[in-house]
Amino acid sequence: MRYAVRAQLSLVLGVALSLVCLAAGLVMTHDTEDHHHALGIGDQFWALAFGTLVAGLVGQLVLNNRAAFRRERNLVRTAAQLREVSAELDRLARTDALTGIANRRAFFDVLGIEFRRSRRYARELSVLMLDLDHFKGVNDRWGHPFGDHVLRQTADVIAANVRESDLLGRYGGEEFALALPETGEQSALAVAEKLRAAIEAHEFRTPTTPPAGEPAVRLTISIGVASLPIEDEQDEVELIGRADQALYEAKRTGRNRVVPYRKPAPVQPAEEPLARSDAS
Repeated sequence: MRYAVRAQLSLVLGVALSLVCLAAGLVMTHDTEDHHHALGIGDQFWALAFGTLVAGLVGQLVLNNRAAFRRERNLVRTAAQLREVSAELDRLARTDALTGIANRRAFFDVLGIEFRRSRRYARELSVLMLDLDHFKGVNDRWGHPFGDHVLRQTADVIAANVRESDLLGRYGGEEFALALPETGEQSALAVAEKLRAAIEAHEFRTPTTPPAGEPAVRLTISIGVASLPIEDEQDEVELIGRADQALYEAKRTGRNRVVPYRKPAPVQPAEEPLARSDAS
């Protein structure tokens, strides 16, 4: 802005000086051997006036170019800052604020992509649903801040025991979801068992909780596993649903275990009793 103002001032100054030189030439006209124009103004005054005007115009062009360059540079810097802010907002919208892993929305977005890729190219894909056992007791005894610490540590333990290509997300509460691309059921069960053992062996502790002298908190986790293939008309929601049913079965049958999804056996219709004959 200040360069544009300076440019306008330089133009005004150049024109003003030209007018001053013109007026001075008219006043100072005298008879000499020098060449005079029709108005009686000497060549030196015309040259001075013209030079001053040209200098003002050149100054305006230079300062305008500098102003345009600064405006362009500021626009580029502002656009870069907006891209950074937009990327950060997108990251925050897709990240669980407590654990730093993918939130439920981001998990489903990526799972949908992996599901369609795996189905199209006939590749393997498995999903794990993981839920900490008796987590409510942790909050009740040690408080919610320690419960948050447990959730963060659980996410860290899981992330440390899977591949970078696997996707870990917080499904809700103390429940996590894990997508394993290029992984069939048997390999997924092995991964799930590895995670179950890692959580069971982990000691949860902060500098103040539990108090000094008391043992660290130990927890277990239940895991349900589901894998492709599924029916053609079904999608990734069905795959998650199957893993969730397997997780429920793990909880129902004692917790701290890994259970694969199995289709429920078809219910056989009950046989109707034979009608008694009226004959005696």
